[in-house]
This record gives sequence, C-alpha cells and structure tokens, in this order.
Amino acid sequence: MDEYMVEINDLRRRIAKLKFERASVTIIDELEAQLRILKAIYDSATNLYAAGETDPRLQEGLRDQPRRRLRVPAGQRDDWPLPDPKGQDLATVIWHHDYAAPLLNAVHAK
Repeated sequence: MDEYMVEINDLRRRIAKLKFERASVTIIDELEAQLRILKAIYDSATNLYAAGETDPRLQEGLRDQPRRRLRVPAGQRDDWPLPDPKGQDLATVIWHHDYAAPLLNAVHAK
C-alpha cells in the first residue's frame, strides 16, 4: 500500500468515526467530497500508469510534457487539461476525463 492509499484510508476511518460520533453533517459531507476527489485522482493516475506500462506512446507523450505546468502564477490559469465542471461533481469530471488522449495526440502530432 502506497502513501496515497494510506491517506485515503485514514480519511475513510476519520469519516466513519465522525459518523459514529454523529458529528456535523456539513463536516462529514465536506470530507466525503474530499475523499471522492482524492480517490478519483488516485484511480486516474494509477489507471494511466498501468496503461503506460504497456503503451510506449503514453510514456513518450508524458516525457514530452512541459514541466512549467507545475508552477502557475497566482491568479492565472495554465493550460488546464480538465473541462470546467459547470455544476458537476469534480470527482466525476476527474474520473471521466481521458488523460491518455492528449499524451497520444502529442506523440501522433510529431
């Protein structure tokens, strides 16, 4: 189990404890939303990694990605790959986004 799954499982336990203690529904709802988002990010990353294990084009596409996306000045958006959720649950947007397509398109465009 990696450190991300440890964090996800810790959050699950915290939510279960708060429910058992009949804590504020607002706090529980916020933590459950956080858990869904963390799980969506984790699942998406692990699925992309697994796909890249067998597809060298994904590995090449990821290597070619600019590193500048890691640091965005305050108040500015970089080349953000996710669509605007427009009222949708962010975890759902993350789960349904095709992360492989931009990597494969970049390789294909070479």
